[in-house]
Amino acid sequence: MTSKVTTEVLEKGTKQVKTILQIAQKQKTKISYDKKAESEFFVDNSALAGFTGERILYMSVRELIENSLDSCEINHILPVIRLRLKLLDGLNDLWTISCKDNGIGIPSEKVPVAVCSFLTSGKYVEKQQRGLFGVGLKMIAAFSTKDTDHPLRVWSKSEEESECYFDLRTDIGTNKPITLFKKNVKNDESQIEGESGFKVEAVLRAKLSPVTKNKIYDYISQTSIVNPYAIITFETDEGKVTFKRRTEIMPYPSKEVLPHPSDMDLKTLKKAILNFMNQKTTLQGILSNSFQKMSNDKAKEIITRAGLPIKPADKYDEHELIKVVNVCKHTKFQSPNTDHLSPIGEKILTVGMTSEYSIILNKETANSGSQTQLSAKILKPALTAYSSRICVVNNRPTIVECGIAYGGDMPSFKLFRFANKIPLLYDEGSDVAREVISEVGINKMGISKKEVKEQFSHVETKSDRTVEYLPIHIFFHICSTKIPYKTAGKESIASEGDLKKYMKSCLSDLYRKVSAQIRRELKLKEDENKLRLYKHYIPFIIDAISESIKIDSKKLSLAFQNLAERYVSGELTNITKQIFPDSNQKRNQMTDKKNTVNNDNGDENNLNKFDKRTSVSKHGNKTKLDKINIHRKITKK
Repeated sequence: MTSKVTTEVLEKGTKQVKTILQIAQKQKTKISYDKKAESEFFVDNSALAGFTGERILYMSVRELIENSLDSCEINHILPVIRLRLKLLDGLNDLWTISCKDNGIGIPSEKVPVAVCSFLTSGKYVEKQQRGLFGVGLKMIAAFSTKDTDHPLRVWSKSEEESECYFDLRTDIGTNKPITLFKKNVKNDESQIEGESGFKVEAVLRAKLSPVTKNKIYDYISQTSIVNPYAIITFETDEGKVTFKRRTEIMPYPSKEVLPHPSDMDLKTLKKAILNFMNQKTTLQGILSNSFQKMSNDKAKEIITRAGLPIKPADKYDEHELIKVVNVCKHTKFQSPNTDHLSPIGEKILTVGMTSEYSIILNKETANSGSQTQLSAKILKPALTAYSSRICVVNNRPTIVECGIAYGGDMPSFKLFRFANKIPLLYDEGSDVAREVISEVGINKMGISKKEVKEQFSHVETKSDRTVEYLPIHIFFHICSTKIPYKTAGKESIASEGDLKKYMKSCLSDLYRKVSAQIRRELKLKEDENKLRLYKHYIPFIIDAISESIKIDSKKLSLAFQNLAERYVSGELTNITKQIFPDSNQKRNQMTDKKNTVNNDNGDENNLNKFDKRTSVSKHGNKTKLDKINIHRKITKK
């Protein structure tokens, strides 16, 4: 604590303050060190999980759908997901959100911890999966506890157990679940129809702006593009939309994989030793069994280069183990395996692109006034293409997939970004996909910017790139065990390693595939504009001819229109031959007569065919050739 004593000293004849004296009182202070529970930390720093302001409902929808898809795909179950978002109390901004799926469910003894305890998840393995931190559903439970007095309602059913019901809340101060009520559900009260499934219902306090509402619609629509094998039903106060299943082909589930030795650190090595603690295995055996691309001979070589003595693995200290880590960092290994990844695949992505769902709002007028009704529209392109590449980013295998949908019902240019089958809707400007679009030009494929702008002049875009004037949708999907996100919100991907290089290669490949079709359509549009222009001026030409001669205007108009259509379609290469068919024949007859004239020089008949001068100039040259002497230089001029 400090006390301030202010003394003002005024000089004679002035009113200026000269000095301010501060006297501080000395006092000893103590700093207390407290531990904060994981749940309290994430609630206080909700931006780390993306739960900020108006994005609470969007993130809730996203986390629930991702959990449902993961739960179904782990056992290769065709997903059926029902999502419901309704306004409960408009005055207090309370919303009810629920999600039901036909996944594997959660065992009843694990439900409270899996739903309410932070940093408790079955996703902390080296494996491709949508979830990364295991905090999504916990954030929904914590925010429901923090802002409302409503419990989190959960129904769970697995193949081994019958359906159970829970009323749960989160103890934010201790990161422990609070079970308010639990019971076994009878058949007549069952909420889950199949052999297994999971349903959760929560009440959240949040504001839903028009921007956030559109983001929710876009997220669900784009999820159906990369998951066309799923049935997704979305219900709001404005209506109900169902995204139908368009294929029963599912990608193979991803598998857990051993870490690559190039990415080894001290923590990973100590964890590997701990896993073999009861088996009395040597360090050589642990290295060969805990890391991929590590044979027994390779492990023995690394231990020898590290200069370590042979003894049980648990007897090595950190100073010795760090030498193994350093040797691995400077050792060249084979590229990591990619067979454990689960990409979308050409067939599934093509199905999604050829039947692209889009949620739209229709305004309907009724007796009570105008109301908005939710509906879905399917966009069908004229052409699709697919390309993929396999690369290694940060010592982790990565699959890059790219797709293009052009023409048809596509209204304008749009970029779609996905990471492990998750749509990315925010921070597009900082994403590596946007950099690839700007660096790979479609005009290098014989498509000129001027021609595109003329044919698609109605398109409004802030960019000056040629591709953004075309009715084209570009899809990028990055598939890996660890996506190089730029932020914890998981909304944009960083350009690390050779990722951008392989993305550019995919896009260039697709541009080559679709460029011929685009050039063909641009030519058709140009021909249509020409024909429209010709047909506009034909009536004026008919009127002008009718004033001079008597002629059937209808027949002449039809003849001119037929002639214009044939000329634009390419049937007529020289339109003058069709208008004056006898003119060329008469000209040829006159030329033949002229060439048959005999004179003293026998070769002159043949030379006349190539002589383009008039008869006057020819005779003039003959008469003046002997009389005029012209120097060679002047002749050249």
